[in-house]
Amino acid sequence: MNVFIIIPAYNEEGNIKELLESVRKMKTPGTRKQVILVDDGSVDKTLEIAESYKNKLKLHILIHKKNLGIPITFYDGLKKASELSSPSDVIFIIEGDNTSDLKILPEMLKKIKSGKDIVVASRYLLGGGYKRFPFHRVLGSKIINYTLKLFFYHKNITDYTIFYRAYSAKCVKEAFKKYKSDLITVKSFAANLELLIKVGEFSNANDEVPFVYDYGLKKGKSKIKITKTLWAYKSLIIKRIFGKIILK
Repeated sequence: MNVFIIIPAYNEEGNIKELLESVRKMKTPGTRKQVILVDDGSVDKTLEIAESYKNKLKLHILIHKKNLGIPITFYDGLKKASELSSPSDVIFIIEGDNTSDLKILPEMLKKIKSGKDIVVASRYLLGGGYKRFPFHRVLGSKIINYTLKLFFYHKNITDYTIFYRAYSAKCVKEAFKKYKSDLITVKSFAANLELLIKVGEFSNANDEVPFVYDYGLKKGKSKIKITKTLWAYKSLIIKRIFGKIILK
């Protein structure tokens, strides 16, 4: 079994070395790790640092000459993973800023191996939460996730906006087969919700693992554009209300 770990990266020179070193040292018994790093037009040393790990990891680097944003970065990483993987493989998306706790990745992997198709690292499951996070961001995230759960309910999922997830490659391949280049259409961080909706159509079972999001691990500023993302969530909700998004 192959485990593909997608890392979106934009100007992460302060985080990427520590992250890749953690991925290199991480133990996933019975699997082969492959990393797909998508450099989204970084103008710092992110790409240079990543390339220094080519002899230390099974590492695929995709390069955007200019910053194209998280939706295209997600799409390109997932497309590459879908092309390289077999249906029995597993595809992870983690944060490039080193805030995705890799200690819980083996547990997420174990759940996929047991038959789950989507496993989410959840801040809202018992044992999960926030650490060193701005209060307004915590409050906003809780309100948004509560609202999204009302409109886009998926059984056994409580966290609808977190990047850190595991998908069975089978479901990702099915989603690409149906949606092709329209797998991700929104132009903001809300792409993560759209991805959950579309890949979720092919999931037979979902699960979560508690995740503590430690904002203090991040070196550098957040790249999320909150207003643009909220408008994208609103657009997806309107489509859901008018039946243009049908949930399984």
